[in-house]
Amino acid sequence: MSASTMKTKGEKGFDVFNVILMCLLIILFLYPILNVLAISLSSSFPVQRGEVTFYPIHITGKAYHNIFNNQHIWRSYANTIYVAVIGCVLGIIFSTAAAYPLAFGDFYGKKPYAFMILFTMWFGGGMIPSYLVMRNLKLLNTHWALILSSLAPAYYIIILRSFFQSIPISLIESARLDGANDVVCMTRIVIPVSKPVLATVALWFIVGHWNSFLLPLMYLNDTDKYTLQVVLHDIVLQASGKLYEVEAAVHAGEGSMVIPQQVQNAVIFVSLIPMLIIYPFLQRYFVKGIFIGSIKA
Repeated sequence: MSASTMKTKGEKGFDVFNVILMCLLIILFLYPILNVLAISLSSSFPVQRGEVTFYPIHITGKAYHNIFNNQHIWRSYANTIYVAVIGCVLGIIFSTAAAYPLAFGDFYGKKPYAFMILFTMWFGGGMIPSYLVMRNLKLLNTHWALILSSLAPAYYIIILRSFFQSIPISLIESARLDGANDVVCMTRIVIPVSKPVLATVALWFIVGHWNSFLLPLMYLNDTDKYTLQVVLHDIVLQASGKLYEVEAAVHAGEGSMVIPQQVQNAVIFVSLIPMLIIYPFLQRYFVKGIFIGSIKA
């Protein structure tokens, strides 16, 4: 007898309710994205009349043409990719190096070491002290200020430590008996079997750097070094399109003009594309890494 025929009426009713609820949540989450995409692809008159919902009306690509020909937006895009990639790689390296001793180390001062890491979760340095530190390190108006300020978050270290503790300690002990040091154990044993949690933390690093707005706003003052979120904020909320040569592009061309709302939504959707591409590839690692990493957290 199959499992489906063995379900009670209550279980079947819960399955129906669950499917309906998930469909409603999908619609709820997808509608804003579809609305942004539809507005960016619609002509100006339906947008001004508020007729655009989740599908474009009188499709036009002028807004994207203006964006792809705008060097300021492309420069901010490149800056964000640079910060996200370098920050992710260095973050994984330093977070793994910090979590390994917590999971497998047996040394004097391990408890104070763990306490110092956990202390950063409970108390932050504050905005002004952090700014003063970056100023004294001569890192203001550099992308390294964004990378180093979130190099090894305590939460990520705890998640990695919890996952590492699920690895049989006998593997590490056997390697040590064969003469392997901790660096070899970490790179040859721990990291290869920790792909799910490493992919999860890598995704967190990338999304964190990609969506970061406050840190670039604090540490950067050169428009050529702005990340995408700062430029997006200026264009969408501060109406600073002229600063990035957007308004000139908006009113260029013949026929129906491209109004700022179309350009704003086009910029928003373009900023979503990398995350929409990355998530499907890391989804299976993400779910497994979260589940295993949270068991002992």
